[in-house]
Amino acid sequence: MGGKALIIEDDEAIADLIALFMGKSGIEAVSVRSAEEGRDAMSGFRPDLVILDLNLPGMDGMLFLEELRRSDPVPVIIVSARETDEDKILGLGLGADDFVTKPFSPRVLAARARAQLRRSGLEAARKPRIRFGPFSLDPDGKLLEKSGVRLSVSPKEFEILAFLAGRPGAAFRPDELYRAVWGSDYGDVSTVAVHIQRLRRKIEKDPTDPRWITTDHGFGYRFDPKGGGG
Repeated sequence: MGGKALIIEDDEAIADLIALFMGKSGIEAVSVRSAEEGRDAMSGFRPDLVILDLNLPGMDGMLFLEELRRSDPVPVIIVSARETDEDKILGLGLGADDFVTKPFSPRVLAARARAQLRRSGLEAARKPRIRFGPFSLDPDGKLLEKSGVRLSVSPKEFEILAFLAGRPGAAFRPDELYRAVWGSDYGDVSTVAVHIQRLRRKIEKDPTDPRWITTDHGFGYRFDPKGGGG
């Protein structure tokens, strides 16, 4: 498949195990032991995917993710012993694309890594811009603009919006969106709701009364290209 993964994990045995299964999946992997080393590796190695532990010596993984998201949309999978809902919500809220709790199956992690790389790859065919209200979405350039000004969205926020906007009026359950956007049947489907909430805060005038991405209870999420204008 190809692609490069940066593993930021202070436990050498776990890092080696992840790297082994990445290699078996055809993904080149480099591992570092701290967020500070990870920061340096980002510019030199230029990974297509980051696998990030949270409990690191020195800079905490959450702080690293927050810093990374200010400038880089590279997909990030958190792999951590932290398993509370609060940690998952915080990690996803800061821009992580997936959250895997320890102990984990290295095969499943490799499958999720492949899915992330697949989803972040560019399509061969040029896709037209999708325009709604003051917004313009460029599927190929991975850009979302409002009145010509670029908005900061995470890769998964963008992919959810592009998927829904490309199918206006159709309803999708959270599990269907997870399968379509994350490319996997394995994972925490509540991730979808977290990303939808973050996306609404960026494109809705009133996130508590959404007009573009609506919730049809019992059916799922819908995109209304008219913004509730009928």
